[in-house]
Amino acid sequence: MAEVEALNVSIDEDLQPLSEFLWQHGLPHRVTEFRGRQVLWVRAPQQAEVVQAVYEKWRNGEPLPEGPLRLRVPRPATPRLSWWRVPVTFTLVLLSIAGFLVASLDRNLQWLPWLTFFPFDYRGTGLVFGAPGDQYWRLFTPVFLHFGLLHITFNMLWLWDLGRRVELVQSGWRLLGITLLIGIGSNIAQAVYGGVSVFGGMSGVIYGLLGYCWAWGRLQPDPRLLVPTPVLAIMLGWLVICLVGFTEILGVGAVANAAHVGGLVMGLILGAGGALLTGRQR
Repeated sequence: MAEVEALNVSIDEDLQPLSEFLWQHGLPHRVTEFRGRQVLWVRAPQQAEVVQAVYEKWRNGEPLPEGPLRLRVPRPATPRLSWWRVPVTFTLVLLSIAGFLVASLDRNLQWLPWLTFFPFDYRGTGLVFGAPGDQYWRLFTPVFLHFGLLHITFNMLWLWDLGRRVELVQSGWRLLGITLLIGIGSNIAQAVYGGVSVFGGMSGVIYGLLGYCWAWGRLQPDPRLLVPTPVLAIMLGWLVICLVGFTEILGVGAVANAAHVGGLVMGLILGAGGALLTGRQR
């Protein structure tokens, strides 16, 4: 859930008494430092208004009450789907579900060969592959193909979380551009290092968005994009498990490791570059 900036004050100002007061009265918050300023974050706009009112009284020399203070701090509303606020993320999810249905139901191979990186045809004894040629959509469309219910579920949960972060904080156009760049780059990496085969999935884009959000959140820093360290550790741990081939031992099947690594590297570069460029402009 995105946090709300309640206060932005000088680093020389001691907010410790105010912070202790807010915690004592049940108002969760956190204080971060950015470019010589202190920023106090809360969970909702209504809480920010309460903090600002208390802060003004405190700055004016009015003593903070020792007894219980009746703060009407509303609970954060239960998040709704609100797909219309994130149309790019929602569209990517729908297209991925469509790709999953094609990969699952197209038994006659009428549509699937048009979406893979390498065109192919089934001729008696096996698959015969061709080169992408000038069919440039093949550089990107494999991201929508998913081969299994676990595959599509895992990827869509991460896409919904990371995609919404970027789209809500930055813009849908930014998310679309990042997705295109990382999707094409991760697919090319898999085609080069993985060889000619049928591969697909949004995992390369997922790892790219993970790297993008982590790098941007660290360098700005922006808590709305920053990925928690435990989450990053879990995703990197899964990446290592896939790289050593443990998924094949479990019977899950081969994983497009080159797409994962390529997407992660591209995401880190785009996130770091964008954050540094934005910082210079400011």
